[in-house]
Amino acid sequence: MTRNKVLGIVGTLVALLLAVVVVGPWAYGTWVVGEQPDELQLTSPTTAPAGPEDGSEADRDASLDGTWQVGADSVAGYRVDEVLFGRNVTVVGRTDQVIGSATVTDGVLTGTQVQVEMAAVATDEERRDAQYRTRIMDTANHPTATFAQTADVRLPATADTFTVEVPGELTVRGVTRAVTVILDVQVVDDQLEVAGAIDVTFADHGIPEAGIAGISVEDHGVIEFLLRLQR
Repeated sequence: MTRNKVLGIVGTLVALLLAVVVVGPWAYGTWVVGEQPDELQLTSPTTAPAGPEDGSEADRDASLDGTWQVGADSVAGYRVDEVLFGRNVTVVGRTDQVIGSATVTDGVLTGTQVQVEMAAVATDEERRDAQYRTRIMDTANHPTATFAQTADVRLPATADTFTVEVPGELTVRGVTRAVTVILDVQVVDDQLEVAGAIDVTFADHGIPEAGIAGISVEDHGVIEFLLRLQR
């Protein structure tokens, strides 16, 4: 074999190596992970908020009174950052299999309960979802994640959009931890729209290392949700 042929082979191997190292992560982030959904947040209302714009505090409190049920158009899921050979990507899983309720009496929020069907959470990649349902979240033994309010909260004296902190217990993969979730709330037509996110450290809930060969996953993520409740 001539020296030129050897150099040609070496050059080809170097080019292939560069393609794997440089183009591979870009291709994974572009084609396998793909475009991910934006963070869940309140929608822009198309009509004026329900309830009085003026009036006493009691009037405003009463405008939210009642038992609110989580509607079928609600959504919840997770957002996790991954690193592939130095390329940062974000993975988002979503489901509309969410149920729950909350009660407001004289402007005080009580008894908030939300449950998410974990096996229904899906991304844009079935192989990732299979790992999520089995090795990572073990949905066969822990089919749901739940949030339960642990203390009453007085809502701001307004019928417009507001933010409120709600203490509770978050149960994921069978492990329960105390959390405080910040909720963005607004009334749209006859619905109460609630958006929020909870930071989760995986080890706190016994969630195993999610990375596999060539992919490292952060040790924490975000549970996010957009709930639409009706009385």
